Amino acid sequence: MVWGFYSYAERKTGGQAAEQFKYTYESKSYFNGLTFALYSLLFAFNLLIPVFVAMSAGTQVAGEARAGTLRMIAVRPVSRVALILSKFSVVALHTLLLMAFFVGLNLLVGLVFVGWGELQLYPGALNLVEEPGRIARDEALWRFAYAVVTGTWALLVVASIGMLFSVVTDSPVTATVVTFTLYLTLYIVGRVEFFEGLRPYFFTTGMDFWRDVFKPDVPWTSVYHYAGVCGAYTFGALLAAVSIFDRKDITT
Repeated sequence: MVWGFYSYAERKTGGQAAEQFKYTYESKSYFNGLTFALYSLLFAFNLLIPVFVAMSAGTQVAGEARAGTLRMIAVRPVSRVALILSKFSVVALHTLLLMAFFVGLNLLVGLVFVGWGELQLYPGALNLVEEPGRIARDEALWRFAYAVVTGTWALLVVASIGMLFSVVTDSPVTATVVTFTLYLTLYIVGRVEFFEGLRPYFFTTGMDFWRDVFKPDVPWTSVYHYAGVCGAYTFGALLAAVSIFDRKDITT
């Protein structure tokens, strides 16, 4: 991402100001650490962090089955429901730490290599605003903190689906691959114009709500609505996982 910022600035300014990462044809202070962190976080959230979440969730039950420890755990005086919920809690905590790590890492890299400034937003690749806007530095840092919470909540959808497939199959690799494949397929198809009518029914569409905290004026009504949608998907998948695991034959 840093290399991309450097090459873009160099190309747009003819190499005159690329060393400062600052100048584009839109603004003389566009490139800064906060802008870098936002770009990097958006791409990481869409294509990288879900892989780790799917891996974490997909191994929770299937990994125990593959290792031969599932029956040993199940004979303990703990209900299967409590077992699944405790494992999901661990996945949720792991997801929160992942989001916090990525946000903190990107902000640190942006500060060291680029330097902070105001978070300026323009219509384009981020698809956040329809007209130029800006967020002051201190307020922008709070928005990144909000993104840790909203991003974690959105990723719990992937986590719950991973738990479901982890219960259905005894292979952690299969659970992980199927979870991420489903996520990636709906993510790509949902961005193809031909399938615009199906987009509202994909859970990946609701997951995009976490980005709204970076808009100059946060649409809280929309945020709460899609947070509820993601919560419904999470609860539904987790309920299915609990129901299947509670009846699952693990004696063979």
